[in-house]
Amino acid sequence: MHHAYTASYRLHAQIHMVYPAKNQYEIKGTYNLDIMLSGDDKRFIVKSVENGYKVSDLAKMFNVTPRRVQQILKEDLNGGSDRKKFASLTAEEAREIEDLWVNYKIGSRTIYYLMKSKGKNVSYYQIYNFMRNKNMIKSKAMQSSGQKNKYEDRPLSTIYVDYHQSNMESPYAVVCVDMATKKILSMVESRKITKELMQKLADSMGQFIVSTNMTVQHMHLRSGVLSILYGATDLKYYMKRKGIEEVTPDKHGNTIHLALSRLWQNYDQVQVDIRIT
Repeated sequence: MHHAYTASYRLHAQIHMVYPAKNQYEIKGTYNLDIMLSGDDKRFIVKSVENGYKVSDLAKMFNVTPRRVQQILKEDLNGGSDRKKFASLTAEEAREIEDLWVNYKIGSRTIYYLMKSKGKNVSYYQIYNFMRNKNMIKSKAMQSSGQKNKYEDRPLSTIYVDYHQSNMESPYAVVCVDMATKKILSMVESRKITKELMQKLADSMGQFIVSTNMTVQHMHLRSGVLSILYGATDLKYYMKRKGIEEVTPDKHGNTIHLALSRLWQNYDQVQVDIRIT
């Protein structure tokens, strides 16, 4: 049985965290910032960074500067607490990080989640420091002055079609993601990825296009089974009838699929929650 969904999922689900209550102080003049952060606060910060949370988000949470958060991380490293978390990467782990970066140009956070999904016991802090020392991480200035991502233009200018299977017992989920708004516009689920399934996805997208009175300029298919089906069948003409003008295989080695790893982690968690309830 196929199940279709439209315009309902955010690419990045909200993160709900339970953290120690922080003292509310207004800083005037020069004070020791330690008065604002308890030992529990600092341990929470270190643990959160290891789990992939952004330094800037933690700084806002505790009403301190990002530099202060970096100081806490450095103090923890120099203090030797739980040194194993910050031990050097193995040669195999370092090689895997380098391969992922060279082949896909993905960031430290995406690499962390990919390695974690494979059962690798590596902290985000280790990966970030390794990549920074290897000049794999661009500064904010370099990022802002760089070219705009070709996949991030105005809404509906570019759609990416991806698929995922949580485990061998689960159905495949095939989605259309708007790369500008970071929303899943439509999704279908089935035990097999077939021409008929892709047509149902196109039907769902067609309904969305009609309801919003917008036009999809480009659609990129994840290379592999999706691009093979598209090339071997009449899907090209079917999608054009649904208002999708240009469809091409992803020629970038599934880079976008890797960049959507967080989306599929959220999807997997939803499936677990559904089974529990």
